[in-house]
Amino acid sequence: MIVVLTRFPIKPEFSEEYSKHLKEVISTHKIEEQPGYVRLDLLAPKNVEHISNNNKFVIKTVWEDMKSFMAYTQSEVFKESHKNMPPREWFAGQPEVEIYETID
Repeated sequence: MIVVLTRFPIKPEFSEEYSKHLKEVISTHKIEEQPGYVRLDLLAPKNVEHISNNNKFVIKTVWEDMKSFMAYTQSEVFKESHKNMPPREWFAGQPEVEIYETID
């Protein structure tokens, strides 16, 4: 399995709006129809005392294999999902993508 974490650093004053944006985008995304798709989780930052502050929202997707994920990144569904991006002023930095393979 392939796990993809896309991290979005969001300014704290836009956290609530960004949460709403993510829910709206995912509700119309149709990623679940993509071959090899397994799961998607939306993760909001949680700040805890004695741990450094976190401002990164994460979209976590799980794929059967790398080929499926790469095909998705070249699909119309992927292109459509990236058309309605939130305003740049919401971001505290550049999004980051991390890709992992599960250990069997």
